[in-house]
Order: sequence, then C-alpha cells, then structure tokens
Amino acid sequence: MKTLFFSLLLALSLNLWASEKHEGVCSQSTQVCALYHADAPFTSTQEAHFELFLTSPNANTATLVKADLWMQMGRHGHGSSPLKIVELAPGEYDVTRAFFVMKGSWQIRVTYLFEGTQETLIIPVMIKE
Repeated sequence: MKTLFFSLLLALSLNLWASEKHEGVCSQSTQVCALYHADAPFTSTQEAHFELFLTSPNANTATLVKADLWMQMGRHGHGSSPLKIVELAPGEYDVTRAFFVMKGSWQIRVTYLFEGTQETLIIPVMIKE
C-alpha cells in the first residue's frame, strides 16, 4: 500500500511538472536546449526569479558560460544589471536579480560551452506590464 501511494504521488508530481509552462530554444548544431521556468509572469516593476535549464544530447552536460537580459531598442540595446546565478545541479540554475526594467520584447541570452563549441541561445520574453 505504501509503495502504491508513493508511486501515485511520484506520477502526479511528474505530471504537474510536465504541465507547467517552460519557455526555451534549442540549437540546431549542438542540439543543446536552454529553457526557463518561472512561477509568476515577469513584469517591469518587480525582480524576476526563474530557473534556467541547459539540456544536451547523450547525457553530456553543457556548461553555462554566461546568462544576461537584453532588449534591442532601435539602433541601441538595453541590458539589465548582472544576474545572480546559482547552480543547483548540473544543467540547472536558480536565477535572481533579474530586472526587466521596461515593457517590451526582451531576450534571455544564454551562452554555453558544449563539446568544445561555445554558442549563445536567445529566449524571447515579452514584458506586458
């Protein structure tokens, strides 16, 4: 009975995690994907907090080199102050001190190293309020 209970609990938790919205992009050349999950929508008025994930094929771990926030504004861009990034596990990072300081189209830029190749993936983010 105990085993059945824990099996059901595990299945339910995996199903809930799978149904949460995860935004991200994948590289066609390395097949590395960068995605994030946030518990609340990003706004221009509050600090954002999200988890960043790097996934790679064949269980090889892609290494995070840098992540930042960027907004292209015509002929110039606008960034955010440096993010605070804490590695939780290989390929999983807790990101705080993320400030989308105005409404509009932002990017989470994720630079990684995988099997000798360094590449930057861009995850688009729309800040509506």
